[in-house]
Amino acid sequence: MRAIVIDRFGERGSLREVPAPEPGPDQVLVKVGAAGVNPIDWKIRDGGRGERKMPMVLGQDFAGTVARAAGDFVEGTRVFGIARTYGAYAEYTVALLRAHGEPIAPIPDGVTDVQAAALPTPGLTALASLEILGVKAGTTVLIHGSTGGVGCVATQLAHRRGAQVLGTIRGGSADYARSLGADEVIDTTSADPIAAVKAKHPDGIDAVLDLVSTDKDANAKFADVLRAGGQLVTTNHVADEAFFKQRGLSATNVVMNQTPQSSPEGLTQLAQMVAEGTLKLNIAGEKPFAEAPDVLDQGKSGKLHGKFVLRVV
Repeated sequence: MRAIVIDRFGERGSLREVPAPEPGPDQVLVKVGAAGVNPIDWKIRDGGRGERKMPMVLGQDFAGTVARAAGDFVEGTRVFGIARTYGAYAEYTVALLRAHGEPIAPIPDGVTDVQAAALPTPGLTALASLEILGVKAGTTVLIHGSTGGVGCVATQLAHRRGAQVLGTIRGGSADYARSLGADEVIDTTSADPIAAVKAKHPDGIDAVLDLVSTDKDANAKFADVLRAGGQLVTTNHVADEAFFKQRGLSATNVVMNQTPQSSPEGLTQLAQMVAEGTLKLNIAGEKPFAEAPDVLDQGKSGKLHGKFVLRVV
C-alpha cells in the first residue's frame, strides 16, 4: 500500500510503498478515504511526542470503510476515529477495538468522509476541555483561539450548553466567531485579551480555555481574569498548575487521549451533531495525501489557516 512514512524523527515524510498492516485480534482493518491534519502530526514527526516504532506512518485521524470485519464492525461499514498506533496517512490503517485513546465509531448518514476525518482529535479535545472546565448554562468562558481547529468546535459546544462565550481571534473575521456562538469577540492584533476581559468583567470570569499560549508566562496571565475558584485548561501543556493553585484557581494541562471523552461515545456525539447540522466544521481545504509533507510544513510554520484534510482515494 502507499503511505506517508518516516524512518527517523525529523524527516519530512515521503510517499512510498509499504506492507499493508495485518490486523490482529480485536483490530479492524480500515480502507482510508480521508485523513485529518492536526498540529500533533508534525509534532510527532519532529520527535516531540514519545517513542515510536520505525518506519512510522504519519497522521492519526481517519475516515474510511471497514475492509475486514472485527467485533461489531462488519465489512463495508463507514467508520472514523484515531489510529495513533498504526498511522492514518495511508491507504489502509488498523483501528484498535476497546483501546482507550484510540476510539473508532460508525459514520452516520449525512456526514462525509472529509467531515468525519476532520473531527476526532480537535472535536474530542474540545469536548474533554469543556467537561474539565464544567462549562454549562450560566458559565462565562474565554476561549483563546476561538476559530482554530479545537476552538471552532469548543465555541459552538459552549454556546450550545448555554454559556456566555468570549472568543479571541487573530486578525480574522469577528462575524465568523460570532456565527460560532461567541458573544464577545476580542481581536488580539489590536487589543490585549487580558485587559479587554478585565474591562468588561471586572469581577472575573469562570473559565479559560487557552489554545494559543506556548509558554508558561503567557498562560499564567490568564489567572488575572479568573474569579476565585476559576478554572483554566490548556492544550499546549504550558500551565503551571502549582502557580494557579496558589492563586485559589485550578489549571489542567489536558491530555485528550487520557480523558473519558476519548471514546466511541464521544465520537458518536460529535458526528451526530454534524449530521444534524448543529456543529459546523471549518474545513479550509482538501489535499491529495501525497502532499502531506508540504501541508505539515505549512502547519508548522504557521502558514496553514483553517482545517485541512487529506484525500486518500
